[in-house]
Amino acid sequence: MQFKWRGSIELSSIKDLQEKIEALRTKMYKTYENNPNDPQLLAISQSLDKLLNELERSMRNEKKPK
Repeated sequence: MQFKWRGSIELSSIKDLQEKIEALRTKMYKTYENNPNDPQLLAISQSLDKLLNELERSMRNEKKPK
C-alpha cells in the first residue's frame, strides 16, 4: 500500500490505516479474551505496532510544512 503522493499523505490513506489499526486491535482483544496464552497474540501485537508506527510517521509527515 502506498501512502505518499507527491510528498504528502492523502487523508483517505490515513483513515484507511486507522481502520486497519482498529480492526487489528479488536482481533487482538478477542484473541486475548479467548486465550491469554495464544501464541498468535505476539504476532498480532507486532503487526499492530508496525501499523501504529506507520500511522505516526504518516501524521508527522502530513504536519510538515510544504
